[in-house]
Amino acid sequence: METNLSTNCSAAPLTNSFLIRIVGSLGTVSVVTCLVALSWLFYLKLYKQFLYRLAAYQVMASLLHALLGVCQFSFSEYNDSKYTACAAVGYLFLVAGWMKTCFGCWVTFHLFCFAVLLKNMRKLEPLYVISSILVSIAISSIPLITKSFGPTGEWC
Repeated sequence: METNLSTNCSAAPLTNSFLIRIVGSLGTVSVVTCLVALSWLFYLKLYKQFLYRLAAYQVMASLLHALLGVCQFSFSEYNDSKYTACAAVGYLFLVAGWMKTCFGCWVTFHLFCFAVLLKNMRKLEPLYVISSILVSIAISSIPLITKSFGPTGEWC
């Protein structure tokens, strides 16, 4: 079976531009929401508790993801000269998305261990953070290495 990695997209450039504007607009709302959540977390000093720190890592990954969504506004009028910048933003957008997913999995795992197994896995915090970052980088590198970014948003 042959894989088609061409960037010939059936969506018109107008549709691509519309999709990028939606991602950028939602990114703006998400940036504000994440900043409010983080400011409350620090104001109430909840970061001293382990589970809240895990949640804060996830919110920080969401903030990065949202900021990169806002950066995609600059690619609404895409041309080939912007490929490198667009691919970089796309790569970081994927990394941030995978980091959100990984931190969500670690929060779920920690809650399961704490509530069901009655074990506190607090000492694994460095493993949670490092593995979330490394797994995100590894998975997100696949489209970067295969040059599979396309014509909409993170897929330049």
